[in-house]
Amino acid sequence: MKISIAGAGFVSDHLPYPKIGTRFDLSTKQIETTINADRPDVLINCIGKTGRPNVDWCEVNKEETASSNVALPILLAEVCAKRSIHLIQIGSGCIYFGESPHLVCDSCKCGDQCFCERADLIDTGWKEEDFANPKSFYSKTKYACDLVLGQMSHVTTLRIRMPISTQNNPRNFINKVRGYKQVIDIPNSVTFMDDLTRCIDWVAKGSHTGVYHVTNPQPLSAADVMREYQKHDPSHHFEIINEEQLDKLTVAKRSNCILNSDKLRKEGFYMTPTKSALADCLAKYVKNL
Repeated sequence: MKISIAGAGFVSDHLPYPKIGTRFDLSTKQIETTINADRPDVLINCIGKTGRPNVDWCEVNKEETASSNVALPILLAEVCAKRSIHLIQIGSGCIYFGESPHLVCDSCKCGDQCFCERADLIDTGWKEEDFANPKSFYSKTKYACDLVLGQMSHVTTLRIRMPISTQNNPRNFINKVRGYKQVIDIPNSVTFMDDLTRCIDWVAKGSHTGVYHVTNPQPLSAADVMREYQKHDPSHHFEIINEEQLDKLTVAKRSNCILNSDKLRKEGFYMTPTKSALADCLAKYVKNL
């Protein structure tokens, strides 16, 4: 089986497969020429605009964002379909905002139709089939792509959130929050890149298609990550702010949400427990600084 990557960047740098192109034009002919020259069995699309230094960039560069995040993946899917190529699309869990409709009581286990006091309810996370409610333009483009590619039998969409890596890279969530003097302490789903790499291999070799939430079992907050980082660098200081204060500092509304990754586990792929993954990742990350 030949597995290739379209695009270069933070996600693709973690994957042990060759890149067939770092840029693609919105031209079916150009895409066909590139793919015909490589002839992969599986193509992983890592091309996408997340904005630099952050998603606020996408709010003022809408055309370029939409071209990379919507138009190009659809063209890739069309070309791959004609050649029976399995396309793996790197999606985003930021298409969801706020608590999910799946609130359960941890004590009575009464399911989604729980009528217990709200303080007793636990958010079990957004599921793959839930309709999204994106707020930022970036999130809207990622969901627009999902709505199309999610109907194609040769495509797998892997939704990730707040990617955490051992690499000293500005796209790494650790790098991002290290650079902020103020962070929030709201639980969010996260994706450790070592687990994403394993999952892509599992998807490709097992020919799994459809949409999957590739997030680690327990959520983390930005403050949680920095508290773990402080164990290695006690001189690092930060202030905790609330969501309303954060909104005043950003252009695009930031997504805070928990994704349910039970589908992956039920099909036989297990993500690393979050706390152990964080401790191991940060220990290696600090060595790479």
